[in-house]
Amino acid sequence: MLSTLVCANDDEWNDFLEKENNHQMVTIAHNPCLGKILSNTFGYSSTNYFIKDREQTIGVMPIVNVGKKMVSMPHFSYGGPLVQTSYANNVNISSLINAPSFEIRSFEKLSEHYIDKKISCILKLQDTEDEMFMTIKAKLRQKIRKTLKINFDVKSGGIELLNDFYTIFSQRMLKFGSPPLGKQFFRNLLQQYTYGDVQITVIYDGVKAISAGFSLSYLGFNELCWSGTDETYNKQNVNALMFWEMIKTSIAKEHRYFSFGRSTIDSSQHEFKKLWNPMELPIYYNLSEEPKTSLRDFEFLTKIWKYQPLRTSQILGHYVSKYVY
Repeated sequence: MLSTLVCANDDEWNDFLEKENNHQMVTIAHNPCLGKILSNTFGYSSTNYFIKDREQTIGVMPIVNVGKKMVSMPHFSYGGPLVQTSYANNVNISSLINAPSFEIRSFEKLSEHYIDKKISCILKLQDTEDEMFMTIKAKLRQKIRKTLKINFDVKSGGIELLNDFYTIFSQRMLKFGSPPLGKQFFRNLLQQYTYGDVQITVIYDGVKAISAGFSLSYLGFNELCWSGTDETYNKQNVNALMFWEMIKTSIAKEHRYFSFGRSTIDSSQHEFKKLWNPMELPIYYNLSEEPKTSLRDFEFLTKIWKYQPLRTSQILGHYVSKYVY
């Protein structure tokens, strides 16, 4: 098959995926607005492409150029080519990519070289909260019931909750020694995201924000993309309450899937997410060449990052995250 890439406009792209969504899962990383938001925030260039078989559109492929490297999609777990199931085995993605260096994130192996250390945990949502609750493992249901009795205050909204979310999120990133995405990125998502919902959820103990999450939805797929919890509240299982509140919201909005986001395979985060009985889909970072050492692999940099003030971490994170994606 001779396949080609043709530039697509957002509405036509969205119309194609609305139809394809009846046949396969479409993730938030295929929302046509994301490339522009990433470009506005980090100065990347981006283009949304249709994959064509002669004149027929058979798939989509979002592309963001980070310097000379073609990435799909930076700062998100996936976003590689999405092809109609009847054509999936006949499209050679490598032949479509006209770049000396690329990184394509997908649920499938698409190149000779790849990294496969990450996994995505995704729930197929039930019709009601009660039905959904009974799919959770009994031990976790008990913990959630106990946390609900504490009567923490839960607020959901938009830009009015950005400061509380960002404080909790950046504190968590500092603890792990990673540069946080800048607040401007989240502000741009809140102001420029289309074809879906953006929601911030914050849990309070009195007036103190103790847990927060930032979610995006697209075509019935809702994902908790970024979050953080004050670790002094771990014994109260506040993190589980955060997930449950977002799952309830997803059901109320009639989404089909809820994603917990990516985790390192067999990490403590992965083990916790397994308590919800999700689908587990491996994520492949398909590469143009053998994997090289990245900034994330230098443990001494992680240790150094942990010892700076929170405000400094937030300021530097805005600039560093352009290159650590």
